[in-house]
Amino acid sequence: MPVKFYLHPKVNKKGEAPITISINIRQTRLLTTLGYSVDPAAWEESGQVKVLDKPVIFLTKEELLKLYTYEIPKNGTKVKLHDANGEEYEKTVQEAGALAKTRDLFCFCAFTSLRYSDMAALKRTDIDGDKIYITTQKTNDHLPIDLSKNAKAILEKYKDKQFPFGLALPVISNQKMNHYLKDLGELCGFPTPITIVFYRAGQRVEETYPKYSLIGTPAARRTFICFALSNGVPPQVVMKWTGHSDYKAMRPYIDIAEKTKADAMKLIDNAWGM
Repeated sequence: MPVKFYLHPKVNKKGEAPITISINIRQTRLLTTLGYSVDPAAWEESGQVKVLDKPVIFLTKEELLKLYTYEIPKNGTKVKLHDANGEEYEKTVQEAGALAKTRDLFCFCAFTSLRYSDMAALKRTDIDGDKIYITTQKTNDHLPIDLSKNAKAILEKYKDKQFPFGLALPVISNQKMNHYLKDLGELCGFPTPITIVFYRAGQRVEETYPKYSLIGTPAARRTFICFALSNGVPPQVVMKWTGHSDYKAMRPYIDIAEKTKADAMKLIDNAWGM
């Protein structure tokens, strides 16, 4: 069942947030796949349901380059930051080493389009000059991916370090990396407010979060796709890099790219005084 089914007030009687609902859906699907019985009442038809679009979280070019070049302060350093309203506050840096690794791993994914699972499984034997050759963990696709200079620089940084199983990069668990990414986004100053709309206990709710609190490992791959499309790379080429076989899956990113181009043209018009 799609997430929109579970967001319907008749079904979502406990008023669970979208992230909790998504977890429950995955668990339910797993149980049914394994042959366990699931309460059929949970699958009743809900009638007409309005789709509540979840925003696509990705970094802009400026944000990605700021993260890539960000020097992690030493542990215990108090960093002055500003929230979305311009109010100043302090954040104390902790686990600087893990933050630095997370920065590199996220940026490598953003520069190559790799999912977290494929980045975490990347071995030195998968690297051949300016390309990497991978078999994706999720879809079992065999993909050659070109390496940009920034991606190669990250690999070069770790080339003399030894990791288990011949891995090319220092692996951090997906859960911990998601935690560190939120700290990194906050330190880099990504407080842009993002609103999420969902149903809770039968009521339509809008909740606004700072962008950094919504950044996770999937945002790296989305950043690559949005940046490539916005800079004129044809969707067919992007799909060869990412392994997407369904054009429909690319549609949200194409919409973002078109909006980005439209906004850029407005800036050009303003610069010309038109």
